[in-house]
Amino acid sequence: MKQLLNEKLLTFIDSDKEYTILDFGCGSGELLETLSKVVSKNSKLIGIDTIADVVKQAKIKLPKIDFRQEQFINSFNFPNASFDIVISVDTFECIINKESLVNEIHRILKPNGKVIFAHWDWDTQVYNSMHKNIIRAFVAKFSDWQQPWMDSSDGLMGRKLWGQFQGKDKFQGHMDSFSLLETEYKTGMYGYDRLHDLASLVKKGDINSKEYDLILHEMKSLSISEQYFYSLTSFIYCGTKI
Repeated sequence: MKQLLNEKLLTFIDSDKEYTILDFGCGSGELLETLSKVVSKNSKLIGIDTIADVVKQAKIKLPKIDFRQEQFINSFNFPNASFDIVISVDTFECIINKESLVNEIHRILKPNGKVIFAHWDWDTQVYNSMHKNIIRAFVAKFSDWQQPWMDSSDGLMGRKLWGQFQGKDKFQGHMDSFSLLETEYKTGMYGYDRLHDLASLVKKGDINSKEYDLILHEMKSLSISEQYFYSLTSFIYCGTKI
């Protein structure tokens, strides 16, 4: 998905032109790092994230980019019309007051400024499994799971991006999508790691341990016989301020 987002961003950007760009929920700053290699050296790139350790690491790795540890409540501490582009990946579901966030993005964007929001739609996770009722329940549990670092959660956020931004006399845009497809089951692969994330819910008693072990064994067996398959879809809103 990162490669696709890079391609989307680059359609809005002229090489060596000066921009002001905000990455909301920037994480380790990978998207801003990519953009820094394309835009003018005089561009202003700002990344915001709520997790202090992540921001600290980003500052060390990318000292020329302005990273800030901040939590969005109802507003940004930026003047009107501050940014050419606002981007965000997999952060929107964690915001309690989503309407305020959309309003603030509109406020801090310059006239005809661009917004690009991408979000996994967690309910679209697909595992090849003969135990369809169990795997469906696991996907639903993951989709509804509000993890400790989240202020809010919505596993269907990807499909809701269109309704959050469009038709409110603030943005005009279009939707795009990206499907992650995997046929390898091993550490570091997205489907493997997400399935093993569910161990936390097993410990809490939200997932039956015997069913969990059954699915883990099945995935390993499918991998050995080259029948393992996983997919997940991300939806992307690309809009212009009106």
